[in-house]
Amino acid sequence: METPDLIAAEYRRRDVEIDIGSAISRGWALVMANLPVLAGATLLAWAIGVGLGFLLIIGWVAGVLIGSILHAGVLYMFLRRIRGEDVQLGDMFDGFNIAPVPLLLAGLLVGVLTAIGFVLCIAPGVYLAVAYLFVLPLVIDKKLDFWPAMEVSRQVVNKHWWSVFLFAIVLVLIVCLGALAFGLGLVIAVPVVSAAAMFVYEDLFGPTPAVPQVTP
Repeated sequence: METPDLIAAEYRRRDVEIDIGSAISRGWALVMANLPVLAGATLLAWAIGVGLGFLLIIGWVAGVLIGSILHAGVLYMFLRRIRGEDVQLGDMFDGFNIAPVPLLLAGLLVGVLTAIGFVLCIAPGVYLAVAYLFVLPLVIDKKLDFWPAMEVSRQVVNKHWWSVFLFAIVLVLIVCLGALAFGLGLVIAVPVVSAAAMFVYEDLFGPTPAVPQVTP
């Protein structure tokens, strides 16, 4: 079995450049061509998380734990659509069938380590938040366990850390702009951000650099 170091080394050998503008434009095109299913899955996952949060402490904990599995399922929908596969709204729950425990542990550990990094000093928290950006898709797509996925994401992102950092800032700004329109813009902004992130993921971890495979 390959170690995380060997897996990461294979991806790090690729000559890939992070093109932020291309990722955003490709993400926009993908979402516009598949708006009902992709925006619908994103909105439903958010609604489930918020709904669980209203169930006091137990609901909040359940929302945090289930949220990583749902989020991974939604990201996997975007990734499959990038690859030209058909997806349906129910596919957002694929994480519960593919890797529920690794996804839960990955989401929990990433959240805890990042939070500790922010508490101790802001810089480590920022570093980990960027380095772990692709952990969930690595678990659900590559079928890696939670710790190998975290290490592979961190080591590969390290090679492009500043580019991924700037990319993350752009994604946050897009979400903030979407929130300005009484929150209604988030229905478009959040799916576009997710799609852009998965295009970058495909560029870094896919079999070949991703090209748009958008069909109406």
